[in-house]
Amino acid sequence: MIQVQGLRFKYGKQEPWILDGLDLEIQAGEFAVLLGPNGSGKSTLAELLAGLLSPSSGHVKVDGLDSRDHPAHLTGKVGLVFQNQEHQFFHETVEEDVAFGPENLGLSKARVQERVTRVLHEVGIEELARHSPQQLSGGQKQLVAIAGILAMEPAYLILDEPTAMLDPPSRRRVRKLVRSLHGSRGCGVLWITQDMEELRVASRALVLGQGRLAMDETPEKVLESQELLARLGLEPPLSIELERMLRAKGMEQAARLVRTRTLEFLGAGA
Repeated sequence: MIQVQGLRFKYGKQEPWILDGLDLEIQAGEFAVLLGPNGSGKSTLAELLAGLLSPSSGHVKVDGLDSRDHPAHLTGKVGLVFQNQEHQFFHETVEEDVAFGPENLGLSKARVQERVTRVLHEVGIEELARHSPQQLSGGQKQLVAIAGILAMEPAYLILDEPTAMLDPPSRRRVRKLVRSLHGSRGCGVLWITQDMEELRVASRALVLGQGRLAMDETPEKVLESQELLARLGLEPPLSIELERMLRAKGMEQAARLVRTRTLEFLGAGA
């Protein structure tokens, strides 16, 4: 379990609090979405959970160990996929980049190669093994970044707006992949987004606002909280507005059809 207790963080003494008394838990094996507008502290929280930043006060605990006292414990335990994939590329070929993480865990060359081969197949990018990451499309780069994290076999996978910079087909492929990986690997997933449609890839929705957890509910209940979402500057996409309008007019079958088509488009199943 990831436990966040009274977490406060700011980047400098004279800076405002980015996170101000945040409390939350992510259970092992669950799939949660964290929603928040720009500047709400989503990326900062991701880096704190992965041990890349240290709390100003409060605690981040992973499976009972505090990140302050056991920073090395988070290496390989919590995997973070950045929004900008370029931050995760260090080598000339895809297979070298995927190998980077397990190599730094001190694994033998044979075990590293076994993981690289398995993960490239799992993500469906075996044909890219000898390619340069810099020459790939945005969607391919994101798949390579995910593969590099998976090769470390994390217990928890955090994805910071993983589809924000991708075209629609690539977004759908990434969403389907992560849902599939969650099912096959059973790792905890925290999907960070400001796209309200993506609430539906998970069963639990967390809403971040003003440095604290503003809501922790099912995706449907969050989507119904129009006043709170508007106060945070989050506008529902057309598909959700259309579904809501159809239900208000008693057109339940049409509303269900919109929902089904939306889920199919998201790669979240019917």
